[in-house]
Amino acid sequence: MTSIKTLGKSLAEIDAEINICLGDRLTDKQLGEKWLCENSFYLFIDRAWPIIEPGCALIPSWHVEAIAEHLEALYRLDINRLLINIPPRCGKSNICSVLFTPWVWTNRPDLSFLYSSYANSLSIRDSIKCRRLLQSPWYRSLWGSQFQLMADVNNKMKFDNTKGGYRIASAVKSSATGWGASFEIEDDPNNVKESESKTIRDSTNDWHDFVMSTRYQGTLKEFRRLVIQQRTHSQDVSGLILSKQNSDWVHLCLPMEFETNSKCVTIPLRSTNGKKWRDPRTKENELLWPSGINAKQLQKLKQSDFRGDSYRISGQLQQRPSPSEGGIIKKEWFQKWQEKELPNIEFVMQSWDTALVGNRPGADKTSNCYSACTTWGIFTNSAGIRNIILLSLYKGKVEYPDLRKMAVRLSQNYYDTDLERPMSSSYKMKADQVLIEAKVSGYSLAQDLMRTNIPVMKFNPNLVGDKIARVRRVTDIIENGLVWLVCDPPSFHLNDYAQVFINDCAMFPNGESNDTIDSMSQAFIRFKQTGEILIPEDYPAIKQRNWKNWNGENLRRESRL
Repeated sequence: MTSIKTLGKSLAEIDAEINICLGDRLTDKQLGEKWLCENSFYLFIDRAWPIIEPGCALIPSWHVEAIAEHLEALYRLDINRLLINIPPRCGKSNICSVLFTPWVWTNRPDLSFLYSSYANSLSIRDSIKCRRLLQSPWYRSLWGSQFQLMADVNNKMKFDNTKGGYRIASAVKSSATGWGASFEIEDDPNNVKESESKTIRDSTNDWHDFVMSTRYQGTLKEFRRLVIQQRTHSQDVSGLILSKQNSDWVHLCLPMEFETNSKCVTIPLRSTNGKKWRDPRTKENELLWPSGINAKQLQKLKQSDFRGDSYRISGQLQQRPSPSEGGIIKKEWFQKWQEKELPNIEFVMQSWDTALVGNRPGADKTSNCYSACTTWGIFTNSAGIRNIILLSLYKGKVEYPDLRKMAVRLSQNYYDTDLERPMSSSYKMKADQVLIEAKVSGYSLAQDLMRTNIPVMKFNPNLVGDKIARVRRVTDIIENGLVWLVCDPPSFHLNDYAQVFINDCAMFPNGESNDTIDSMSQAFIRFKQTGEILIPEDYPAIKQRNWKNWNGENLRRESRL
């Protein structure tokens, strides 16, 4: 009997020949299915989901489509670096660590993948599911004529295909990460249970920054990197990526509950007709995946898995981790305004920190850069002490035309913070003074606003130190209980913009962006420089002063309500 070995052909080669023959016999329906899946990762996910999750069809959701399209952009090299922050139980590992490799191989089986997670067991779990899909009758019937898995390198840690592609599963800092690949993918590189250890965080960050960044196969230009994780700490791998200025990482951030002041904007995709992709939600606290995790299930998740821990909920569900007690600025320093009516506002200061818009060809010009505006009202309490209250907050990733438009709107009505839903122009709540940080985009904005007779004042941050030094100069105002945040009746919990603000304070200086805090510190420094706000022990020697705008007109009034 003639052996396979004497024929000079391996089992994989014979299998390949059989499948090539079978490939010529696909029905029109199968050919249509094959073409659709090859050209749409989302459709591939939909068809393959019941195979990796037996008995469970994919629950349709816009967030799955968004992830799929961003991964398509990564495959096509429209982008080279992609960071995805998303809550647990939303399908991230199945999409990125199980299904992505088989989909890419429907088009380019010669490409290779290096996967890492904080635990080897998680990497192996996803590797096994990926291999099962590749060996499934559905997958082999459609793409078995294009490639097969090699019999001699086909295990749960590494498997190769007959076209030169391979997939490796490893853990953070394991020896397997000595390999190179076309795609370097980190799925939850930080362990939630170890997130408070600075030593472990620093070690993981160094591994991401200095080890994995060199693991490319082929040219660096074609090296793609993907990090997908739920946020575990302000200084986790995502925090490291977001802290870098002029980074080429595209950030897709999908909080469980929508926050209007932190709307995610990324890059143009196939479905957006040349416009940048935007989180489609419009209502505050709108759920990410109501058909998958509804309000009742989310509440149960918060109480059972997270035990009501606001720090973990903020990080793992909302993707904005912050120290529970705050860092330089402590949460408990702020006062809560729990009256139904605001105090009598005597003077309104609006403070802008504008983003420096990038100019790299083909890049997202607003990636990771927020422009922020905080509006502050000054009032005098019953003891004759002047206090500050936050009246509104705007934070968004916008280019200069929209930035100018928003600045004009806010100067006329500081509650008009939704760029896409302007309030009636007949409703006026004007700022008495607009303070703008004097840097590249700020100079242009200040000049444009002055031409429209808006009372603008420039602020030079270089005269008062770096951003941390500026905050330290005004923490005594907050610590002395002079700064108030508005609560909404009937529950009298912090309102939406106040909650965004206090979370940004708690994350400073390690948050995704510090623009909100820069806006606050420059306003408070201006108040201190002019003697408008003083800590209580400095009061006896200070006389009452009148508020004047830039034209010297008296602005003190009985009420701003």
